[in-house]
Amino acid sequence: MFSFTKRADYALLALCYLTAAGDGGRGRLVNSKEIAEHYNIPIELLAKIMQVLARHQLVSSSPGPTGGYRLTRDPADVSVAMIVKIIDGQVGMIHCSNGNDSGCEQFERCTIRNPLTTIEERMYELLEKMSIREISQPQGQSEPSNVIPLGSLLR
Repeated sequence: MFSFTKRADYALLALCYLTAAGDGGRGRLVNSKEIAEHYNIPIELLAKIMQVLARHQLVSSSPGPTGGYRLTRDPADVSVAMIVKIIDGQVGMIHCSNGNDSGCEQFERCTIRNPLTTIEERMYELLEKMSIREISQPQGQSEPSNVIPLGSLLR
């Protein structure tokens, strides 16, 4: 079954939290501890994830006791696929979708690689179309009013 890693889950949760923090995430600074406590995420792991997001200029960080993170981009312009790719690398269901045999004994006679690659491409297109803004808002609402758990969306 296709699933994201915990690191990708945590990155998406953190970005949704920042989005809901006000003004599309560009409002108040939010520190890692606040996000970690809200979702019961290990603070050290979240801090590393936030550093990766900052390196990719998705969030800006302000150091110090009153510092924290805020989004640098409009959450409507940040796709789920972008975040998963930054955190986990290329999204994929099958190991041979990149065209190399990866040591697979069935590679030359495989009849399912092309259909599975099509499924993989469609899943990636869906993740590309889905924005952080979209997953940050409760169903049926046009503007985010609260942070929602993503477990049911991600699994």
